[in-house]
Amino acid sequence: MNKRNTLQKDITFQTIKEMHDHPTAEEVYSAVHINYPSISKATVYRNLADLEESGALKRIRKVGSGSDRYDCNTSFHYHARCSECGKVFDVNLDIREDLLSLARSMYGKVTSYDIIFNGICAHCAQEEK
Repeated sequence: MNKRNTLQKDITFQTIKEMHDHPTAEEVYSAVHINYPSISKATVYRNLADLEESGALKRIRKVGSGSDRYDCNTSFHYHARCSECGKVFDVNLDIREDLLSLARSMYGKVTSYDIIFNGICAHCAQEEK
């Protein structure tokens, strides 16, 4: 089914792009609600699902009790996730072509992948001291 583009979906997508991080659905809703209080939480959540399905967003799945997060950068790249605060960060490393080549030889066309480094971010590590 072809999903139509709506003003609310455009607002949701633009809000995520302006956040410059990997927000949760709740964080996106809170940011949208500031300027557009008439847009419901259900609409924002539905728009996030539609944007992910269309390939405009990438959902980074939760671990444990954390929340899923969203990324506007849908190009091949890596992430690091803090096990303390749950934040997700982009990791600026060159893409390992040898891994992609191996995956292509095993599966054919690689359309996406998730490589996530798990650990404790600098902020949380500092608070532990």
